[in-house]
Amino acid sequence: MTASDAPRRIALLVDAENMSPECMRQVLPQVFKLGRPVIQYAFGDFSNPVAKPWVEFLRRNVIEAKQVTAAKSGKNAADVALVVEAMQLALRGRCDALCIVSSDRDFVALTTFLKAEGIDAYGFGKASTGSKYRQSCAKFFEVSYPPKAQPTNPELSSKTELPTAASTTARQTLNLPVIMQEVARLADKSGWTSLQALGCALGKRGIRAIDNGAKIWAQVFSGLEGFETSKDEKGRRSVRIVARDRGAA
Repeated sequence: MTASDAPRRIALLVDAENMSPECMRQVLPQVFKLGRPVIQYAFGDFSNPVAKPWVEFLRRNVIEAKQVTAAKSGKNAADVALVVEAMQLALRGRCDALCIVSSDRDFVALTTFLKAEGIDAYGFGKASTGSKYRQSCAKFFEVSYPPKAQPTNPELSSKTELPTAASTTARQTLNLPVIMQEVARLADKSGWTSLQALGCALGKRGIRAIDNGAKIWAQVFSGLEGFETSKDEKGRRSVRIVARDRGAA
């Protein structure tokens, strides 16, 4: 593989005070399509009880937490820390492109500067993200949050609540970044990865389908956005990462 053929080095920077960990299920497939994540940071005040979902997510995944103490001035300290880190990574040549996960318009100056320097900055944010931020990115990917299911019949709520909670817990234990890395590493030239080979590789890392609420990996991936599965004439199953093309270019 020549230098020009090598995947781009991606720095993934997450504003954990602006986005929910639920969004990473949509973000990561896109990131792996753009290149190879070499740096993955999440910025926030993780000592705050509000950040508990992020603390639990980061504990199970390879994204590194960057603790930021809230500024007394009222300025979002996580924003400042993310911008400083992004500038250092880009100007020191430690990455080829950046993925910024935030809907905060305060990052317009950063993404505009990076564009002027010839460095691609990809944005990931909510539908409410302002147009200036979207346009300042090399590409903006819109992240949606699934609505919480509500029981249609109050009499059935007690029967349906427990399975739903169990299913949610199982899905939350999914170590998606590690799984994504293995899918990308084992993929053939067409992007497909054998589920048998993937299962063996993940098993060596202590990650099993049964721990994620399914008997086999095909069932796990069938319920995950950003993946596509297939089965050949011999019944052998494969999976590949599929980027969802949403948002402004």
